Amino acid sequence: MTRRRFLQGSSALALTAAVGACGSEDPGSGSGSGGGGGAGLQWWDHFSSFQKFHAEWAAKQSEALGPKVTYSYYEASKAPEALQLANQAKALPDVYSNVVGIPLAALVKDNWVHELNISKDVLGKLPEGLLTEGITTIDNKLYGLPQFSFRQYTAVTWFNTDHFAKAGLDPNAPPATYDEFRAACQKLKAAGVAPMTLALGADGGRVRDEMDDMAQTGGFPGYQGLNFTTGEYQYHHDAYVNGIEFWKELYESGMILPGSNNFSVVNARTRFASGSVGFFIDGPWLPSGSKVLQPAILPKIGGGQILTAEPGAMVATYRGLGGPSFFVSGSSKDPENATKIIESFTTDEYQKRMTEAMDQPPVNLDVVGSADVIEPYKKIINLFKKQVFQAPQAIVRNAEIAAVDAQRKPITPHLGQVMQGYLGGNLPDLRGSLKKLSDANEADRERAIKAAKSSGANVSTDDYVFSDWKPGADYAYKK
Repeated sequence: MTRRRFLQGSSALALTAAVGACGSEDPGSGSGSGGGGGAGLQWWDHFSSFQKFHAEWAAKQSEALGPKVTYSYYEASKAPEALQLANQAKALPDVYSNVVGIPLAALVKDNWVHELNISKDVLGKLPEGLLTEGITTIDNKLYGLPQFSFRQYTAVTWFNTDHFAKAGLDPNAPPATYDEFRAACQKLKAAGVAPMTLALGADGGRVRDEMDDMAQTGGFPGYQGLNFTTGEYQYHHDAYVNGIEFWKELYESGMILPGSNNFSVVNARTRFASGSVGFFIDGPWLPSGSKVLQPAILPKIGGGQILTAEPGAMVATYRGLGGPSFFVSGSSKDPENATKIIESFTTDEYQKRMTEAMDQPPVNLDVVGSADVIEPYKKIINLFKKQVFQAPQAIVRNAEIAAVDAQRKPITPHLGQVMQGYLGGNLPDLRGSLKKLSDANEADRERAIKAAKSSGANVSTDDYVFSDWKPGADYAYKK
């Protein structure tokens, strides 16, 4: 992933990574066997900024629970396949982050996940509306808790303030439109600074997520290719074409750091953290991820809103309700203690440390204002409050859509891979390739709906149509 896509509660199918697994276990977290058997508990996740924190938390849970808790970190672009391989070997970790790229209903159906028996005390303290059938529960059985706010986007315009000063740019007025960004890149280049980098390599998941965001601020009335008002897949919409063409122009004009076409998220962020570029488009976790790589970059970080295609355009993005952040594996030999690890993530101590790590924002965004975090991070979270709205979701209106989600299959090439091909010159017809992607998603959904109907589900393509959706507002379901 990309890591964040899978934490959103959208019923649109996210895709798994197709790269080799490569974990790095923190020696401070001990050692043990996987969820498939043996002593102790294994916990895997892909949150780079939480590595030290989670290693310490694993040790704390070992003391509290008795069994040794082993924590392992996997890079975001490699975690999905690591989990796929572990599942095939019947050795899933007892606790793992939601980065597989499969809808909850399918995870339940294929025994990836175990029901959580969360204590009543913990459930009673959760914010109202946090648990939703089809997103966190299936058939009223709970499978995970959202830890992060759905009010976030991946395409924050992060920049190096030292490079801004060198180029004569104002850090208090970063570019907000395609034209302004292009002009800022030209000034950086003229000042001898490589203007920007992107994580264009690996599985293409990160640039996929960023373009899904930028398409919304470019005028697309939907998310992940799905038009809210018509219920149709429209990756070939002008907003997608224009956004990708914008990046193509920057790529061909030498504004993007050479080699970026092969960069994973960590590769690209390392260039930003080391001061090699002026801009890096990334999510709210950029400060924390950069601090892990190069602590000296932190006071040089500035942030701005997601870019809009046109000046004066509404700055609005849309997200579904938050899905589970962590799961207990269906093959865990100790689901009771594994569930207690997830319960521990709801404590005040954990939430405070999580917020101060400056990764994804917590469910309660107001907590960030008083947290020990840098001002640019606070600025971006405040922008999220104004610029990210609740999207309509078929599964919220009709819980039987879970039967459709359980049948969905990954579509390849996905949006990020189409972008890789187009920027690299291997796909000359951008709109045609995007139309094929739209058609492939339509066909897969139609097949999944047919299969769901045959099993008795009352579903149709009409469930995806929200003709009453209005831009710039949280969607309100009719009662």
